[in-house]
Amino acid sequence: MIFLNPLPRLWLAPLAALVLAAAPIEAPRFETRLAAAASLVDANKSDEALAVLDAVRAETELPLERGQVDGLRSFALARAGRIPEARTAIEGAIASSPAPTLLLLRQLFLLRMFDGDQKGAGDAVLLIAATDPNGLNSLPMEMVNGVVRAAQDDGARGFELDYALVTAGWSPPDATVGSLDWARLRLITGLVERDRSDEARAVLAGILNPVVLVRLGIDRRFAAFWPEIERRLGPGADTADAIYIAAAKARFDKQPDSLIARLGYAEALNVASRELEATKLLDVARSSDELARLTDSEIWLVNLHAQLLGDAGEGDAALARLAALNATPPNGRPDMIATIVSEVLLAQHLGRSETTLTLADAARAKLPEKGETAQLYLAGARACALADLGRTDAALAAAAPLIAAPAANDDAYLAAMICLGRSDAAAVAVIRRLADPAARTGMLFDLQPFLINDRAGVMDARGRAGLRALKARPDVRAAYLKAGRDLPGAVAPPR
Repeated sequence: MIFLNPLPRLWLAPLAALVLAAAPIEAPRFETRLAAAASLVDANKSDEALAVLDAVRAETELPLERGQVDGLRSFALARAGRIPEARTAIEGAIASSPAPTLLLLRQLFLLRMFDGDQKGAGDAVLLIAATDPNGLNSLPMEMVNGVVRAAQDDGARGFELDYALVTAGWSPPDATVGSLDWARLRLITGLVERDRSDEARAVLAGILNPVVLVRLGIDRRFAAFWPEIERRLGPGADTADAIYIAAAKARFDKQPDSLIARLGYAEALNVASRELEATKLLDVARSSDELARLTDSEIWLVNLHAQLLGDAGEGDAALARLAALNATPPNGRPDMIATIVSEVLLAQHLGRSETTLTLADAARAKLPEKGETAQLYLAGARACALADLGRTDAALAAAAPLIAAPAANDDAYLAAMICLGRSDAAAVAVIRRLADPAARTGMLFDLQPFLINDRAGVMDARGRAGLRALKARPDVRAAYLKAGRDLPGAVAPPR
């Protein structure tokens, strides 16, 4: 079973003694007792620390002093696994401080996340962005992304968070060069919707990832930017590719031991159709011990390597790469949910139907029962594999959860409808996504000629053929042209 370790101690109690610097108190005895309690916290003696702190708190009525005590109590309580109490303590500490330190604000963010309050954690992100923008980089990227994803259903809230992160220059160490451009894409979308095109143009200037530039260059909402985007892409997108690769390589050259910098460089090479170079760059972290030590962000290096091996016709090596990763303990890496699903989908895209069914059965037992999106991907893969084997009734039964809720997982549903030959249902799904402001750019991108044109040895050839057939339908074609366009051939990348 995949799970997220609820209490990474290095995050919840970093340098607890620094809390004492929040607001110097003149009383020597007060300082001495707080220093002693801080030492106990750092020594993992939470109960002893809390006994000292509770006594000190009972002896003072000064809000500033109580705030200092509560700040340190929060770290001790967190170490003891008492998250709701730790959260209450840190909120009291911050309320009592005229200028909360980054240490306290970071603790606030983490405890709200561990307490299941993503909205409250988002408020902490906004507070840090307003008071200490560089401090955003100390927050775990996957947690910040979780807060942002949760806010996307609330347009105003999602926009507020994207605006704060982008304008603060958020650039955490576990982000690749091109990954933060997705926040810029969302922000540009929100700015254009609010008739703030000048601000959107300024954000556009900071985008390096050619994939993001292409998405902006095909959606009619951004038609005013198309001339600039085409200039930046250049012939065959070579101009944008070169700039992206240079930035990613510079970071890798500066941090050759960073797997994230290596991943970012490989991503840039892959976007530029230099797959062989990217594949060689990703041929690291091979042993079980190395794979087990990869962080949640670093495991995507293995996933990309497997996809590239599959594209190169090395299916056995591709599947073995993901199988080795997925055999390691989760160790608090929630994104392993995605790599387990990716292994199943890779087998299906390689046309290995029996393997797909075996992997899907194994994956179903590993994944959380409440992981609806992941389970629906498995349902779609099973449906396609069974259809390939000519087991039509079983394929329909496997696809039943998708058919019952087509919008619950758009990608899995569309793939399954193509596999099952249900072209009318597939067309309805495509048209619905093209009409959805949140899904439109992604659907337009998936239907670009350079992605769906056939080529020898390509994985998931049937999926490509299905998308080509759908795009040729008059109803889909009309919805497509209303929402966007094909990127002009002169600047389209050669995929």
